[in-house]
Amino acid sequence: MSLFSDDASAIHDPFLRRAFTLALRGRGSVSPNPMVGCVVVREGVVVGEGYHERIGAPHAEAVALAAAGDQARDATVYVTLEPCTHYGRTPPCAPALIKAGVARVVIGMRDPNPDVSGGGAALLAEAGIPVEFASHEGPFVRLNEAWLHRIATGRAFTRVKVALTLDGRPALYASRRARITGAGGASVTMDLRAGSTAVAVGAATVKVDDPVLTTRDPDDRAAVRQPIRVVLSRTSVPSPSARIFTSGGSRVLLVTSDAANTTAVQAVESAGAEVIHYRYADGIAGALHALADHGIDDVLIEAGPTMASALWSGRLIEELIVVQAGGMGGNAAPPLYLGGPDAAAGDLVPSMRAVEAAIRGEDAITVWRPRKKTDAVQEDGRSS
Repeated sequence: MSLFSDDASAIHDPFLRRAFTLALRGRGSVSPNPMVGCVVVREGVVVGEGYHERIGAPHAEAVALAAAGDQARDATVYVTLEPCTHYGRTPPCAPALIKAGVARVVIGMRDPNPDVSGGGAALLAEAGIPVEFASHEGPFVRLNEAWLHRIATGRAFTRVKVALTLDGRPALYASRRARITGAGGASVTMDLRAGSTAVAVGAATVKVDDPVLTTRDPDDRAAVRQPIRVVLSRTSVPSPSARIFTSGGSRVLLVTSDAANTTAVQAVESAGAEVIHYRYADGIAGALHALADHGIDDVLIEAGPTMASALWSGRLIEELIVVQAGGMGGNAAPPLYLGGPDAAAGDLVPSMRAVEAAIRGEDAITVWRPRKKTDAVQEDGRSS
């Protein structure tokens, strides 16, 4: 999903656009399900609408049909994702549409889930209900890119946020807490947390910054919905007295390797955290797979140098948000990246491209995504 631009603006059909907007209301709450919105229209008038609110709650189609009641008969249904045909936590949606007697179904994109793909549309067509797909599925793919990423890779979609000085430093001194950005950067952090299923930091950040990782409004009041809070620890397990374990509120997960100290892990577990293990040999990629296996589609990692370097070296960053403040860190400040350069023949070889930029308060924000192979052809015709 775009951070600053409106993906819905690319959807020409107003009812399908409305379904998209409704689907967004489930952001951060529906993993491991996709976000889905649905609108029921009869004679040009919306008679029912709904969205998938949270895991275990009724699907968007069921909510919209219930709202429409008898007016769903002979209506057109607009839904962002192909209706399902299988029983999970809730009944399937394609049979419900048939039972309601709808006249036509317009779908944003096909469901790649092997339990659904093509089946929902085919079932509707077999029942004599015309089915149409959006001519451009791009916005609907972006809507559920985290869910699609988990299905394709088995890893949680990884969004990384870093705060830097003008000279690219994430702190003023090593192993010492320092505020880098101002109110603008803080507002971006809260926006990112609010839209994430989970927000994570490494064990080193817990030791230095002792964060709580909650979502708060400008008056420092806690939001109603909080992301799952995650501590990523390969072997170094934080103290159970850390604020993230003692502050109460939303769920806290410790994701640690099988090489971590058992006593330290048990102490954190006794403090109320859930513990997820992965193989030490699998590194940070193993932790991301473990999060996905735990039903988490996407994670925002507020990364320090060690974590950022591991994710970058492993090519595990799907989106990088850089919040930059207008001051210098200086020579004593640690670097963000601890590895070797991305270079060939003495030149930088970019592995990411800037996709968005904005100013919040006095801070600058840039959003970066991995370059596609087609992005690698330079203006002079060389392939990078």
